[in-house]
Amino acid sequence: MLAFAGEVLVDLILEAKDPLRFSGVLGGSALNTATTLSRLGFPVRFFSEVGSDWLSRWSQEEMARRGLDLRLQRHAGPMPLALVRLDEGGEASYSFHRPFRAAYRPEPGGLRGVRAFHFGSLFALEGRTAGGVEALLKEAEGEGALLSYDPNLRAAPTPEARRRLEGYLARVDLLKLSLEDARFLFPEGPVEAVRRLLPPLKVLTLGPEGAVAFLGRKEVRLPGEKVAVADTVGAGDSFTAGLLALLLRKGYGKGALPRLALEDLEEALRGAIALSALACTVRGAYLPEEGLRAWRGRYLGD
Repeated sequence: MLAFAGEVLVDLILEAKDPLRFSGVLGGSALNTATTLSRLGFPVRFFSEVGSDWLSRWSQEEMARRGLDLRLQRHAGPMPLALVRLDEGGEASYSFHRPFRAAYRPEPGGLRGVRAFHFGSLFALEGRTAGGVEALLKEAEGEGALLSYDPNLRAAPTPEARRRLEGYLARVDLLKLSLEDARFLFPEGPVEAVRRLLPPLKVLTLGPEGAVAFLGRKEVRLPGEKVAVADTVGAGDSFTAGLLALLLRKGYGKGALPRLALEDLEEALRGAIALSALACTVRGAYLPEEGLRAWRGRYLGD
C-alpha cells in the first residue's frame, strides 16, 4: 500500500473571457500523483479533506471512481476551488479559493503497513493542517515507510512555512521539486543549493530541459522529451508518479534507497520524464489511457 496526503480542489480552467467560461476537473498535486499510481496498478490510500456541498460529494465520488482508498475529513463549507489560466505556452497561473478553517485531524492507524508516504504542496505548509501532517509523518516513520516530499510552491514561502519545510527536509528520504520551487527557496544558485540538501535522494525537474537527480555525491542528468504541449498542468505530479513507481517496483524502499544503483536511478529518471511528457500532450492532469498503457508496458513490463 502507498499513501498520499494533500489538498483536493476543483480546478476551473478558463476557456473564454467574454463571457467567462470554465471547464472543471478535480485537481491537487498529491491527488494527481496518487491517481496515476492507482491507474498503474498500485494500491493507494489517500488522505485529504472535502466540504459538505454538492461539489464536495461529486469530488468524493470521482476520487472513489479512480480506485483510491479514501481517508477524508469533512468540513462544514464549500469545496475548495482553483481558477486556472493558461498562457500561450500552456503554463498555468492560479487563483486559489480555500474556505476550510478548522484543523485537519486524520484518524490514527490509517498508515499501518504502508511502503511509502508522499505528501506536499500548500497542504503541508499551513498552520491549520500542520498537526495532522505531523501525525501522519510520525505514523509513517513508525511503519518504516519511504518518505517522499514535493513542496510544489506557488510563491516564496513565509518564514513560518519555510521553517516547516526545512523540518520536512531533515526527515524525508526523497525530495522532488521543480526549478521554480528551487528558485523560490534559493534565488542565488538554486541547483547547487538543492545538491547540498539533507535528503538522500534529491530530484530536480527542469521543465523542457529534463531533470537532474543527486544521490549523495553522485549526479544523473537527462534531457527532456520533445512533445506538442497542450498544457503543463500536472506534469510535475506525473513525473513524481513515474519516479515512485519505478523505484518501488525495483525494491527501493526506505532501507534500500541509499544503495540505489546509478543505472536504476537513470532508468527511473528516464521513465519519470517520459510520463511527465505524456501529461503535457493533453489538457489537465488526467493522463490518456492509451499513452499510460504504453508507458506501463515499456517501463513496468506489464
